[in-house]
Amino acid sequence: MSSVFNMRQAIVLMAGLALLLGAALNTQAQGGHGPVFGLATPTLPQGAWNVDVTMMSAARGERALTARQTTRYGLTPDLQLNLSVPFSIEEMSDPPSTRIGTMMGGIGDAEASAIWRLQKMYPGVGQRFESSLLISGLYPVRGRRGGLGIGPGVHVAAVTGYASRTVYAWGGGGYQHHAQKGGDRPGDLGYLSAVVAWRPPIFQHDYPKPDIRFFVESLAEFAGRAQVDGDAQPSSGGEKVFVGPTFLGLYRAWGLGAGMLFPVYQNLNGTQAKENLRFALNLSYWF
Repeated sequence: MSSVFNMRQAIVLMAGLALLLGAALNTQAQGGHGPVFGLATPTLPQGAWNVDVTMMSAARGERALTARQTTRYGLTPDLQLNLSVPFSIEEMSDPPSTRIGTMMGGIGDAEASAIWRLQKMYPGVGQRFESSLLISGLYPVRGRRGGLGIGPGVHVAAVTGYASRTVYAWGGGGYQHHAQKGGDRPGDLGYLSAVVAWRPPIFQHDYPKPDIRFFVESLAEFAGRAQVDGDAQPSSGGEKVFVGPTFLGLYRAWGLGAGMLFPVYQNLNGTQAKENLRFALNLSYWF
């Protein structure tokens, strides 16, 4: 199947899932919007739902292409529950050890998670400082990935940040671990995330007027070596740093976020192919 066909198929899948799931859940409020790849602190209002579909791609010679549907619910003003399910469209023979988007599971993992906003302060009108904790359980949709047996996993992350009507900034980090399956498991993944954003004054209006925000996102990843039959693999794991632009646009019931990350540093173990691009496109619809 050609890459062009797969891309069109992914876009159609995203649009269809967003419409169907949005209609089914009767979303009450906009929320949970932020960077495409990095960690962020906001949680949904109590009783609010948010549903979106994201297409994620990573390329290093081959390309992995995944559509991911995520449903979010605000249990309290400071506690949000999430369920994210992947739909694989195009697979790599040896996918990179990454989550791609830090707020949802990586390639091939379904994820149930909770975001708890630990603290929040309001130093001025329209300004806030806050910190959040993200805890996730992972379950692989297939038992093997890239020749490795994959067991269930856990993920934990912490993030703190500042938001106003004009500028946003978040910084945080996380850690992911999978259990062994048949003596195999992917290497543990640690990462750091930093995001800054600007909301132009012309778009500083409330719903339903157009709202656009521009981001610069950076992600540093530290992957351990994978294990096969209990033995560490020499051509696995390493360090990577990515930087790139993203944006978020909102208009009435529609939301669109997209962006790319480019590698600025890669120190990989063994003979692994280097990544050359990560891309994500997020489509949301509210009723």
